[in-house]
Amino acid sequence: MKNILQLLHNLNFSQNEARAYIALLKRENISGYELAKISGIPASKIYQVLNRLIAKEIVVALDSDPVKYTPIPPQEILLKMKGDYLSTFKELGAALDKIYSGKHIANNYIWNVSGRSAIMRRLIEFINQAKNQVYLTVWDEEIGEIKNAILRAHKRGVKFSIVHYGKSALGIGKEYYHGRERQIRQQRGARRIALEVDDERVILGNFLSDNNANAAWTTNKGLVLLAKDYVIHDIYTIRMAEKFGSAANEIFENNY
Repeated sequence: MKNILQLLHNLNFSQNEARAYIALLKRENISGYELAKISGIPASKIYQVLNRLIAKEIVVALDSDPVKYTPIPPQEILLKMKGDYLSTFKELGAALDKIYSGKHIANNYIWNVSGRSAIMRRLIEFINQAKNQVYLTVWDEEIGEIKNAILRAHKRGVKFSIVHYGKSALGIGKEYYHGRERQIRQQRGARRIALEVDDERVILGNFLSDNNANAAWTTNKGLVLLAKDYVIHDIYTIRMAEKFGSAANEIFENNY
């Protein structure tokens, strides 16, 4: 019950509004006097609470003597609230963007992200924002968490070039297998991820063997394109190894 009250409070219900609505869900079509008794709300306040809920289209007053009250079904309320919030976010986002004066300097910033869960959320966010092209280097340990976002982006026409450190395959875009995971894991003691989106933003992550993780992201054009070149360089080396075999691998071995 306490958790439900808090969740309703997060949706701008006052404590008494939440208590009244929950009580009505348990026993609808009751008078204000009866509602005050079962909800624990003082009788002197119950009609003020009910009037606010009626104004918010959460409760309906029935034409009877005495007047009785019934709740709007929860799913109807939640759908309406969701639509209202999404509409508000869209309008507010557009309005704030028009007055934001810091866009021209934001590209100079590099933002740090700490912790695996925060990094994975940012990766998924960037993939969800993708419109045209994504370059990605990723290990098997991370691909599972971002797979659904990648597949959704692919369905809406985003092109992918992916370097896999491992055996995972998504069956989309251009996928390449690095093939030197064991050596790189031993040398670095960590896994790295690079995600470049639409030549606009990049995130670079580092996942250590002790489960610590950190990353940085930016919209700085130079760094974005540098990260893109990093992924393309990996693709070139993989294709060279496929064509020249041991000769290419010998060169790579001597330069790691």
